[in-house]
Amino acid sequence: MAEVVNEVRSRQLGLLTSSSDPILIDSVAEAGMDFLWLDAEYTGLSAIAASHVVHRLSGRGVSTLIRVPAIDPDSLVTFANMGFDEIVLPRVRTVEEIKRAWTCLTYPPRGERPRQVIPASAWGARYDRQPQISMIVETLDAVRALPQIIATDHLSSYWIGHKDLFDDYVREFGDKAGFEDFVREIVETFRQSGVSFGWGVPEPSDVESVWTAGATRCAWYWDLHLPRHLARSAASRLERR
Repeated sequence: MAEVVNEVRSRQLGLLTSSSDPILIDSVAEAGMDFLWLDAEYTGLSAIAASHVVHRLSGRGVSTLIRVPAIDPDSLVTFANMGFDEIVLPRVRTVEEIKRAWTCLTYPPRGERPRQVIPASAWGARYDRQPQISMIVETLDAVRALPQIIATDHLSSYWIGHKDLFDDYVREFGDKAGFEDFVREIVETFRQSGVSFGWGVPEPSDVESVWTAGATRCAWYWDLHLPRHLARSAASRLERR
C-alpha cells in the first residue's frame, strides 16, 4: 500500500500554455498544480513575458518549465537566465544536440554557461542553481537515438510529442498503421530505463490514460482545451434555443 501511495505522490500534473495571462497563472497556483509549462516555440512568447510568469510564481510551489523556441546557445541561455526550473528541448534529433544543450546550460567548470549577473544567479551571488533539462521526443531520429540519449544522463525527464511524432512517422512510412504500437515501444523503453516521462493531453478526462501507461508527468494543454470547451458550450446553448 505504501508503494502505491508513493507512486501517486510522485505523479506531476501541470498546465501547458503559451499564455502569460496573470489570471491564468494565478489560477494554476491556486489550484495546486505541480508545474506550469510555457510554450515559446512558434508562439511569439518573448523571454521578457516569460520572465514575468517566473516572477509571479516564485515561492508559490509551482515549478516553471519553458519549451524554448530553438536549441541554439543564445535561445537556451536567454530563457535559462529568466530563472526557469526546467528547459524543455524541442525537435531534438541527435545525442550531440543533447550534449551541446547541456554544455550551454551548465556553469563552468563542467559547462560553458556565462556567469551573468541576473535574477537567476541571485544577482551574481550564486551559480549553483541550474535548470533541469528535458526533451520532447517528436522525431523518428530522436527515437532511434533514444537509448544513447538516455545513457548520457543529461536529461531529467522526457515528453512524448505525439502529434509531431505522428506526422514524422507518416512521412517516412506512408500511413499510420502501426503508429500506436510504435508509441507503446517508446513507452516501454522509458519504463525499462526507469526514467521519468509524460505527455500532454487536451482534456482532463485524458489524464488517467497517461497514468495508466506508466507516465509520471502529465501536461494539460490549455490552448487545446479552451477552444474545445467554448465550442461545446456554444453548441449546448444553441441546442437549448
